[in-house]
Amino acid sequence: MFGRKKTVTKAQKDANLLNLIYTVRDGIARERSLASANVGGMTERQKASIASQEGLFDFLHRQARARKVSAKQVEEFSVRFNLEKINKE
Repeated sequence: MFGRKKTVTKAQKDANLLNLIYTVRDGIARERSLASANVGGMTERQKASIASQEGLFDFLHRQARARKVSAKQVEEFSVRFNLEKINKE
């Protein structure tokens, strides 16, 4: 009850945050590629979607900096995330 060990550590929460950051970043890239492929140019809806995703990305990035996520953890996650992405293709 009291004094129990935390079940979710800071490292696990940071990993979840990094996963969300990379997912949002890929979503922004996907939206931009779809918008650039559109013959008529970007619609207002696409512009708003990209702007909201960029805002979310900025917020999450600031949260990671405020939590002081270690550079080593970011590097390990980045390598693992990119390798998974390459293996899917």
